[in-house]
Amino acid sequence: MVVEVIIIKEELNRQTKLRSIYFNRYLLFRYATAMFFFINLYWGVLSFSVPNIWTAVPIGLLIIDIAIIIEQTAKYWNPSKRLLFTKAGYAVQISSNLVGIMLIFLGQQQQLFPFINESGRGLLLICLIIGCLAGIVVEWKVWQIEQDKDSYLEHMKIFEDSLEKER
Repeated sequence: MVVEVIIIKEELNRQTKLRSIYFNRYLLFRYATAMFFFINLYWGVLSFSVPNIWTAVPIGLLIIDIAIIIEQTAKYWNPSKRLLFTKAGYAVQISSNLVGIMLIFLGQQQQLFPFINESGRGLLLICLIIGCLAGIVVEWKVWQIEQDKDSYLEHMKIFEDSLEKER
């Protein structure tokens, strides 16, 4: 009886370790999504100072961020490599940043960013470019994971093999 309990505990411990290592495959997405969530939240709150139709953009991005967060959280229990919301959400985020960049160059940034004056255009442009680059990195990582070409997969296999040897 005691031996069976020990074996069950060891198997549960092994499964928890495997689940955690697979969940860590998506760590970049969780950090990037948290960053975009808080940036979009801040943008949304500031947009309410001068409400217009464009206020819907950061609110929509927040909803997308929440969908990505839910998908990423589900990866703990279902470590599939399917990343539908993450892929689509970051495409929308990149697109919104590109629209923001275009509005800056057209001198219309007040439509999307009513809380930033002319002197803040340069900083806003830099932030939007960095956001595009971050989104592109995430999209690249999504592609790598979906194709099983990410470097973390090799680490997961090595870790899984080491757990098998412990048995």
